Amino acid sequence: MDSIIEYDCRWSDNLDRKFIQDFREMCSTVFKYDFTEAEFSRKFINNIYGRSVLVVVYIDGKPCAARALWRNDINEQEAYQPGDTCVLEVCRGKGIFPEMTKRAISMIPEDAIIYNFPNQNSYRGYLKMGWTLIHDYHMNLFTTYHKYNQEHPYAMDDDFAEWWIEGRNLRHIRRGNHYFIVAKHSRRFCYRIVAEVSGRIAMKFPKQRFGIFFYLGDKVHWYNKRFASNHVVTKNPEIGYIPTWKIDAV
Repeated sequence: MDSIIEYDCRWSDNLDRKFIQDFREMCSTVFKYDFTEAEFSRKFINNIYGRSVLVVVYIDGKPCAARALWRNDINEQEAYQPGDTCVLEVCRGKGIFPEMTKRAISMIPEDAIIYNFPNQNSYRGYLKMGWTLIHDYHMNLFTTYHKYNQEHPYAMDDDFAEWWIEGRNLRHIRRGNHYFIVAKHSRRFCYRIVAEVSGRIAMKFPKQRFGIFFYLGDKVHWYNKRFASNHVVTKNPEIGYIPTWKIDAV
């Protein structure tokens, strides 16, 4: 007898406790980390932009996969970012991933923006689906504000910062009259610039006094040729620029 596959697709303002528990369980199991109820609420329930779309898939009544289109607007335009996508290994190869993606996308308005920051494993898959590459970034040394601002003209707004990065393990630096939030890189003494922020937001984080600072830039140099590129793709290429700090993984 064939298994029964059921797709439960909902807006984030229409969730019950079982749905939330099943969604969190799938993410925690596949990604091997505790997707806490507090993080779930921060991301989906208390989202400053509005409702997200979430999907839980069941095989014979047992959860086997999850998917979200996270509400994360761009320049005051309604926008969604695919994320928290997971399918149990024993359930792969059944067409579950494309089907739940199709069902989730069908729920949002046709004029909404959909964008993502795919890793090296999924990047080519997005291009095959017709998505457009709009940014192809490499780790560049942060030398002057002018160079950084040419590629990243929008600072992180205070509302987003207070919602999404406050309380995280980040630090700040100041260059002239400009403040930046930075994250520790895996290499010693190296830090990645997350975003330019206001001085008020910067002071919520400890100051980083020393280090080598990088940002995502489009130039290829001798020191970054060996490292993987960072991609930004979208179904709406007319949007032009998407801030890299919009990624859900800070």
